[in-house]
Amino acid sequence: MEPLITLDSSISFTFLAEGTNTITVQVAAGNALIQDTKDIAVHEYFQSQLLSFSPNLDYHNPDIPEWRQDIGNVIKRALVKVTSVPEDQILVAVFPGLPTSAELFILPPKNSTERRKGNEGDLEQIVEMLFNALNQNLVQFELKPGVQVIVYVTQLTLAPLVDSSAGRSSSAMLMLLSVVFVGLAVFLIYKFKRKIPWINIYAQVQHDKEQEMIGSVSQSENAPKITLSDFTEPEELLDKELDTRVIGGIAAIANSESTKEIPNCTSV
Repeated sequence: MEPLITLDSSISFTFLAEGTNTITVQVAAGNALIQDTKDIAVHEYFQSQLLSFSPNLDYHNPDIPEWRQDIGNVIKRALVKVTSVPEDQILVAVFPGLPTSAELFILPPKNSTERRKGNEGDLEQIVEMLFNALNQNLVQFELKPGVQVIVYVTQLTLAPLVDSSAGRSSSAMLMLLSVVFVGLAVFLIYKFKRKIPWINIYAQVQHDKEQEMIGSVSQSENAPKITLSDFTEPEELLDKELDTRVIGGIAAIANSESTKEIPNCTSV
């Protein structure tokens, strides 16, 4: 017989006032009944900070809810002792699993009637006090005789639970990824350009054009050079032409005279 499930994955509920609320979840199957109770703190504004611990705490972590709740209370008392921050303004939740980690919640003053801006100023002062203590390794607790555990800050900046700059962070991440991909593409093209056919064809055509240009330049350099001095001046051409005419005239006269001197021979 399968149990009847009356809760579908999740349920939403709106709390009307700030403070600590107790929630009980119950599961029944036949004669068996299991339930779990959790205390939930509801606040309009708060700050949170992730915490880490010295490695020796992991060796003694049984990873059970009761142990995590006890460790959270011990850390809370250690913070109150070092910083003198009111106990009702600090909550510590230890996460399941290894390595052991936790989250510190800094809450506004209880039953505060001031405006939110004033609450934010008070929280900034408390955050600064807690940070100074954590950075100086002043927050410690003794797990058992001979086992001293130090609490550290795992992030350098504090942030509210709801980050309003998530959109800008995602845009910056997209731009960074785009730059990385473009750089990778340029590197691959440069690295494997000999294996890409169209790049080889383009390179060969460019090489052939360069060879043709070099060949035409070398041919023009090897061609005979003609200077102006090689051309005959017009006066020299006129003198040569006159000499030719005179010589031709003399030859014609000589031929005519030789023709007259030859006697006509007739037979008797």
